[in-house]
Amino acid sequence: MAAAPKSTVRALSEESTCPICLDYFRDPVIITECGHNFCRACLSQSGGESDAQASCPQCRGTFQKTNLRPNRQLAMIVEIAQTLRGQGVKGDEGKVQLCETHQEPLKLFCKDHEALICLVCDKAKEHEGHKVIPLEEASQEYQDLLQRRLESLRDERGRILACKAEAEREKQALLEQTKAEWEETVAQFRRLHHFLEEQQKRLLAQVDELQEEIARKAEDHLAWLSKELSSLEGIMREVEEKSRQPAAELLQDVRSTLQRSEKEPCEIPAAFPLELKRRIWYFSDRKPDLEGWRKQFL
Repeated sequence: MAAAPKSTVRALSEESTCPICLDYFRDPVIITECGHNFCRACLSQSGGESDAQASCPQCRGTFQKTNLRPNRQLAMIVEIAQTLRGQGVKGDEGKVQLCETHQEPLKLFCKDHEALICLVCDKAKEHEGHKVIPLEEASQEYQDLLQRRLESLRDERGRILACKAEAEREKQALLEQTKAEWEETVAQFRRLHHFLEEQQKRLLAQVDELQEEIARKAEDHLAWLSKELSSLEGIMREVEEKSRQPAAELLQDVRSTLQRSEKEPCEIPAAFPLELKRRIWYFSDRKPDLEGWRKQFL
């Protein structure tokens, strides 16, 4: 199918444009009083608050809102214009995009607006003083810029991937280090536990030995005291009995009784020798400061 001439496309585009929204008609309606066409929604928004009548936005003529009629023929023209616009206009260079406003090929690029424009747009006041370059030159310029950006992004991606790999290696190294510390800590506490058990056995054995010796010393001392007490009580009974005898009997052999009762007080030895007490004191000083060790871990 041959493409339509540019003048035909431009004419159809102009006929298919709403004067209010400056876009293709959507649900076009015609004012029967003056014959002007508008989008139904555009005309409704600009018609004022009156429900009965309004003025035409184009000629300002008054019309009755009840006299609006759908313009189906115009709707068909809009569809044709949109179809031709999508096809574009073929020339020596093949298919090109057309300017929506002027239906001219978009061969230029406005760097200020960053938009494609046609030759007519370039002459318009809207682009006056702007930097306008050919489409191919702009495309190449932005292609080069995109390539540089892509290279920069690739470099950044490579840097991030390298950091990621380094972080993973460092994580593994730290995990191995902490695992070794964990195992060493368990081993140290196992050795410490064994050492403490041995120390407990040794110290308790020493305590048992001291207790046994204390018991023996106490038993020997009590036995000696009991012997001395028994001897003393025997002399006391003899003296009491002598003192109760009649005079003649009392005077017989009284000297012997007095001599036996004149026994000097005995020297009572210490129940527990100083050497034993020193061993207990020495043991107390040498035992581990377990409470101090415990506080170091709190």
